Amino acid sequence: MHHFLFDAYGSYRSRLDDIALVHEFLEEIPLKLGLRTVMPPFVLPYYNGIIPEDCGISAFVFLDGGHFTIHTFSYRGVFFCDLLYLRPFDTKKLRGFIEEAFPSEKEFHDFVERKKGFRLDRPAVDRRKDFGPHLILDFEDYRGPSTLDALFAYFDTLPYTLDMTPIMRPYGLRNGKGAGEVVSILTMIAESHISLHYFPGEGKAYFDIFSCSFFDTRKVDTELRRGLKGRVVSDVLVSRGSKYKDFREGRREKVRYSRQWLKHAHGRRPKA
Repeated sequence: MHHFLFDAYGSYRSRLDDIALVHEFLEEIPLKLGLRTVMPPFVLPYYNGIIPEDCGISAFVFLDGGHFTIHTFSYRGVFFCDLLYLRPFDTKKLRGFIEEAFPSEKEFHDFVERKKGFRLDRPAVDRRKDFGPHLILDFEDYRGPSTLDALFAYFDTLPYTLDMTPIMRPYGLRNGKGAGEVVSILTMIAESHISLHYFPGEGKAYFDIFSCSFFDTRKVDTELRRGLKGRVVSDVLVSRGSKYKDFREGRREKVRYSRQWLKHAHGRRPKA
């Protein structure tokens, strides 16, 4: 499995709130990269959140054995993309497509091949500065929920168990046949997303949970190992939005921008 992570700050808020642009982005980028999509894009605007800074657009499309997600947080002026796929893809082109659709002032990206014992060279999660954690678990000899019904039931209650905020019911599908079969499920939470891709022919499963809110990693890890039974061959916790608090846009800064015109109205000129 190949996993690309992209974090961006200082993006145009109008673009981050553009539902049609997000839909077009998820529809076109996989095709331009030669990846196989197995569903149309699912786009979910989220504007009535308990925490205003969590509001924005969450969207995803399932690939043939993976997913492509984008989470925009327009109030914060940031967005995050993940592309997980069975086979290698052109990360340079992908970065170019992302930057063209959603230009930003600062960006961070990583590309990893998810295999036994893999690691990401990112700084440790820092609650004082970062946006939130991304927990990645890879299983072999997977014995957890495996049918669509069983996975739906598990994912339907999982956000509550982990103290997350669900903003949709789980979305799952089965694709392929025989050795190429994959069962995928994903649910959006106000904090971002939770997903799993299970390959029955190989007995492998790839799970990840990305949250903009910090969580009790020990509690979450214990619950996931209990519910998603199998041999964990990789357990990685990485920071998303590293130094987010240094780069984010705040309400005060936005107000200052919006009132700049007052300095120049009615013939006013700055003092010499």
